[in-house]
Amino acid sequence: MNKVKVEYERLRSLFSSVDETKTKLVDNLIEQAAFMKIELGILQDQIRKHGAIQISNKGAQRQTEAAKYYTKLVNSYGTVIKTLNSIMGKNIIDEDDEFDKFIGRMS
Repeated sequence: MNKVKVEYERLRSLFSSVDETKTKLVDNLIEQAAFMKIELGILQDQIRKHGAIQISNKGAQRQTEAAKYYTKLVNSYGTVIKTLNSIMGKNIIDEDDEFDKFIGRMS
C-alpha cells in the first residue's frame, strides 16, 4: 500500500464517529490532505538534503523551488486540516498526533 493510501486510511478513520453523509461529502478533501502530507514530507527531505536557499555565482540568495512549493503547500494543508477538523465537530477528543506535533513546530 502506498504512503498516500495509508495516510488517507488514517485520516478517514478519524471520521469513524462522524455522520456518514458528512464523511462522504469531505472524502475528496481527505484524499487531498493525505496527498499533501506525503508531499510535504518529500519536500522536507529535499530541503534537508539541499537546503532552502540557493546562492548564485554572484552571491545572490533566493529560495529554492522546493522551499517555495513547501511554503505554499503547508499553508494549503493547514487550511484543509482546519476545514476537516471543523466538520468533525468538537465532540471528538483526540490526543496529539503527528499533525499536532507538526503544527506545533510550524508555529
